[in-house]
Amino acid sequence: MLFATFDYFLFLPIVAIVHWLLGSPFQRTSWLFLVSIVFYAAWNPQDTGFLLAIVALAYAFGLALPRVTEARRGALVAVAALALLGPMVYFKYTHWALDTLSVFVPVTVPPKHHLPIGISFYSFQALAYVIDVRRTLGARARGETPKHPLEVETNPVRFATFLLFFPHLVAGPILRAGTLLTQLRASRRLDPEDVSYALTRLGSGLVKKVLIADVLRIGMVDSVFADPSRFGALETLVALYAYSLQIYCDFSGYTDFAIGSARLFGFKIPENFNRPYRATSVAGYWRRWHITLSDWVRDYVYYPLGGSRVRPYLNTYITLVILAVWHGANWTFVLYGLLHGTAVSINRWWKRAGHSVDTPNLLQASWRWALTFHFVVLARILFRSPDIGVAGQVAGQLLHGNWAFPRYSLHAWAVLAIGYALHASPPGWVERARGVHPAARARPGRCAHVRGLALRDVRPRRHPRVHLP
Repeated sequence: MLFATFDYFLFLPIVAIVHWLLGSPFQRTSWLFLVSIVFYAAWNPQDTGFLLAIVALAYAFGLALPRVTEARRGALVAVAALALLGPMVYFKYTHWALDTLSVFVPVTVPPKHHLPIGISFYSFQALAYVIDVRRTLGARARGETPKHPLEVETNPVRFATFLLFFPHLVAGPILRAGTLLTQLRASRRLDPEDVSYALTRLGSGLVKKVLIADVLRIGMVDSVFADPSRFGALETLVALYAYSLQIYCDFSGYTDFAIGSARLFGFKIPENFNRPYRATSVAGYWRRWHITLSDWVRDYVYYPLGGSRVRPYLNTYITLVILAVWHGANWTFVLYGLLHGTAVSINRWWKRAGHSVDTPNLLQASWRWALTFHFVVLARILFRSPDIGVAGQVAGQLLHGNWAFPRYSLHAWAVLAIGYALHASPPGWVERARGVHPAARARPGRCAHVRGLALRDVRPRRHPRVHLP
């Protein structure tokens, strides 16, 4: 069931009305559990059993951790990582790995596996829950106060609802267990301002997806990547600008749907995008783009590898490559990650050399923004191209194509201009339109709280100068 469809806008209010007619938090949670299964089954019924198996495994590992000794918990988490991420790796990367290997060794490459919808999202969330429980138990065993304490969830319905909650199930954001489990345990009520805010976010998501992203995809982007040789240099460059806006509106539009839908049930889930094309460094871009994924890789990969203390540049490359290949199994994504890893490493070296990147003056901010923006846009060639060959053709047209005026429709031009104007508008305008009081705004990069609930986790103090997401 797609978000931007009539079916979803019929499904959502019915589910919300029944939810609020039920009396107790447990009844409401049970209802959300059932409708989330229905929502997922509407995409592909055959994947539902697999999803429930991941939920059951994560729940079982969480229950098992307190029952084993501290010395064995690390091994149990390693087994959990294999069990919870193994299926995702198998379905998503096996064909790509064998296809690459076949270039060097004669092997039989099977057809591509059907990829269960949302597997990357719920697998990461399931593993994060197990790791956070392990970290909480370990800190208490050492007599320390856990930074992000997470109790083992013993209620199977509540735990399953955390992983299955349909607004974020197939397109994110990637939630920390504590963010949603805390709210599921609490008594909820629906305020009129929640309804107003939810409708605003749902409308925003619909505009981004249908009126901007789809128009740019059909009017500018798809034709260029289908046959790059038919388009000149300026047409190709404009198509890359259009694709950058299209993919942002696609992803952030889904986040708007998720946040708005969750608010109708009294839940507050974190933002996933913070105007990424306003960043003045590539490191800053990754702190604004797909924030919950960036935070996940930072907290569960970058920091455990040593963060900025041990092999910071190698850790940077590993982190950015994982961020890239999470989006797809292709060598284009590996190159995309390496390219961004190089840029972030340069940004890190520049700052370590004593050059400020935090509070530049207007002139510095302007050229840094222009450089960052065009780096991100040009790197999108690798992100969008189906293979390296097409990426080379697109890049070749940029270098050698003619500079005739682009042959796009006036409608597409208008959508492109309006879309970027909205992206560049002051954040306060959007927040006022959503009914958010300026005092409630969180500063970028800081911990945002809504009624006492932390929406983003504070970076550990032992890594005060991290330039990674």
